Parts: sequence; C-alpha cells; structure tokens
Amino acid sequence: MQRNDLLAFVVALLITGGLAWLLIYFWNELWPILPGWLAMIVFIFVASAVIGYPIYALAKWSDRYLARTKERQGKAALRPCEQDREGR
Repeated sequence: MQRNDLLAFVVALLITGGLAWLLIYFWNELWPILPGWLAMIVFIFVASAVIGYPIYALAKWSDRYLARTKERQGKAALRPCEQDREGR
C-alpha cells in the first residue's frame, strides 16, 4: 500500500463518518419536523450515500491498484535492452 492509498483511505473514512453523522443528526433533529414522505425520501438518500460511498471508494482504489500492478508486470516482462530503449 502506497502513501497515496493511505490518504485516499483516510479521506474515504472521514467522508463516510461525516455521512453517518448526518444520518444520525437527521434522524434525531429533522425527522420530527419534516413531513413523513419527505423525511423518508431524504433518509433513504442519505442512507444509500452512507452505504454506497465506501463501496465506490474501494472500487476506485482497486482500479488504481490493478493499473499499478499491470504496469509493474509489464516492465518486468521487458528484456533489459528494451527497458533501456523505453527509458530514453
């Protein structure tokens, strides 16, 4: 895991924590004020964001990791003379 991966993980964790806090705040403070139909729509939207964002962040990280792995394997497969040509 590289430093950029760790930073992306921490940011995703913070965003997920913020969305979870928003969900709890909504449930405690705004649910009694809003009409039932609107409260349910907003609750479903925020809950799907809380569930979906970590999945999306993991998919993005997986794509970056796969691209790095394929790049390393491609460079390892080149012969030394080809690596010299590619580096110039």
